[in-house]
Amino acid sequence: MTTVLLPSVKVKPLPFRWTGPEAPLPGTLPVYLYLRLSRAHGDGRDAIERQRLDLTRKLAAEGGWTVMGEYVDRDSASAYARTERPGWRALNAGIASGRVRAVAFWKLDRTLRVASRCLEWVTSCQQQGVTLLSHQDSTEELNSVTAAAKLSTGVKALLAEAETDTMSERQRAAKRHAAQAGFINGGRRPFGWQPGPRVTDRAGRTGRRLEPHPVEHQALKDAVALVLAGAGLREVAVHWQARYGITGPEGGLVSEQKVRAALFSPRMVGYRQHQLPPHRRGVSIDPLDHIARTPDGEPVISQEPVCDLATWHRIQAALRSRTTGARNGWGRRAWLLTGLLRCPCGAPLAGVVQPQKPDADGRRAVRYVYRCKANRRHGAGTCRGGASITAPIAEQHVIDWLFEFYSSDRLDAHNRKTETSNVATVVRIDADLAVAGEELDALRSKASSLTVGSEFHQIVTGMIAHVQERIANLNDERVALTIEHPAPLTHEQLVTVWPTLNNESRRTVLRQLIHHIDLAPGRGYPSERLNIVLRSEE
Repeated sequence: MTTVLLPSVKVKPLPFRWTGPEAPLPGTLPVYLYLRLSRAHGDGRDAIERQRLDLTRKLAAEGGWTVMGEYVDRDSASAYARTERPGWRALNAGIASGRVRAVAFWKLDRTLRVASRCLEWVTSCQQQGVTLLSHQDSTEELNSVTAAAKLSTGVKALLAEAETDTMSERQRAAKRHAAQAGFINGGRRPFGWQPGPRVTDRAGRTGRRLEPHPVEHQALKDAVALVLAGAGLREVAVHWQARYGITGPEGGLVSEQKVRAALFSPRMVGYRQHQLPPHRRGVSIDPLDHIARTPDGEPVISQEPVCDLATWHRIQAALRSRTTGARNGWGRRAWLLTGLLRCPCGAPLAGVVQPQKPDADGRRAVRYVYRCKANRRHGAGTCRGGASITAPIAEQHVIDWLFEFYSSDRLDAHNRKTETSNVATVVRIDADLAVAGEELDALRSKASSLTVGSEFHQIVTGMIAHVQERIANLNDERVALTIEHPAPLTHEQLVTVWPTLNNESRRTVLRQLIHHIDLAPGRGYPSERLNIVLRSEE
């Protein structure tokens, strides 16, 4: 039996670590290290450690400095790579706040590899009085405002940018050759195939291609037959679970979205995907526009196909005629209470279109309802108190309640209660900040008495980082509560503006007041079954 599991979560290193004493040593100035490992440059895994060692030795030899902490990044230097540099962002936030007054790095190209941005950053540091220290570059040039110093710094930045451009061209050429040879070039394993052994093609290029998965490949072939016979995506997922034991992350059915994505992929025909753009909502692409091709323009066949091209087009046509949106009515009808209505089991209710039996004239009416889908999504028995309600009736009841609420004294009472609650929350946050501050002071005092780099010191510095993160989150929460919000609508304003609002704006108005709406099981009027819970009551 094959089970589709969630990918393992990788623990990312903290962007900042406090490694020094609570305060600089007497007669010294605080300095912070910026360390960066560039995977694209082939830096070894110990590059961070080597940079740290070189910088600490240099600062110790110069004297007058106390290393307080370090900002660390592990990213690519390629201009075309998608990089994440939390350490760099944290460093510049520290500079902007005035906490960081001196930065030490191994070489200028460890900071930025785009010449214009690098010069802009150096100039900004000079204007803010931040001292820049480098193991490989001249400290006098980095901190001087003379024309000669700027020229030297600019030349080095341009050389670093040129190196990055050259490296990016090499990377893109390598990826292009891997695509033309049909080799794997990273990424997740596609459903239906698995990496094969390393091979060498006729051109002498070496890599690994995909080969059929012993279970999933046959499951895709079954899915083709089922879809062409009129089955839906859920039926395919049920078949996969019953026959092959292929399940979703929590042991339930594979989601219809995953089944659809597998059947829509050009890999079904054996094509090798290449330069597929990131998904953007509302933007559809032709997958055949993003496959690898030979220099002659022919598609690259990189793995054993599931079906031929004509059959694949038939599958696409069949799936488009039975889309989830067409079946559930998304796009044809505005579902006002999505995300607000709750089933007695606690799951949110989804809008569903229920076709009715045709009348004497052969016309088929539809019924719009909100219904719980917990059993369908997570397996039978998940919801034991399922409930549903006709959508137009429920929505009209909530709209009527909204206008009545705005015309009563309850709105003023709600606003006063919300304001009082915000004040109480601010007081609670201030108390939590005071406790966290005392905890941070105690941890820093403890860290200063430990040997830097020891196992216990690493544990304490990790605890310090977590406390600092908690303090940052509390400050963000406090700012969100104390920021000045626009005045709430009056009843007259609501009556005037409501007809002009689209459905998303109407939901926003409802969510400003309503936390959720509980739906009771059984039958009855909406006033008997719907319990509207305000945010101030939650």
